[in-house]
Amino acid sequence: MRWTTILRGIAAMLVGYAIIVLITSYGFEAIHGKGSLWGSSGFVLLEGTFVAIIAGLAGGLFAGWIGAGRGLINAALVLLPLTVDTIYVLFFFGGAAPWWFDAIGSGTLMACTLLGGWVRDQFRPKR
Repeated sequence: MRWTTILRGIAAMLVGYAIIVLITSYGFEAIHGKGSLWGSSGFVLLEGTFVAIIAGLAGGLFAGWIGAGRGLINAALVLLPLTVDTIYVLFFFGGAAPWWFDAIGSGTLMACTLLGGWVRDQFRPKR
């Protein structure tokens, strides 16, 4: 395995995760301010879901674009820091929302990240 492949995989993971953090941070703040989405109206929850879908798709798509090889594998690398983030939110953050609410949100984000990598594979030029 060449060093460039490893470096591109690391870059894909970091950039994909950074994109997800930026979109979710600014998106959720624009929707609901600094507070939790838990207990909000159905429309606000739908907006939050839309932000998570867009963030996951964008993070997975960019990770698949940056990394060498298959986009889905590079998008899966983004799940490593997302898993650490999820563990922190579920067990150490102590927010207002119940654990299952945050777990569903994180699962949506992770599934959409993988979907973004898969979409990248569909549009990758064939060799």
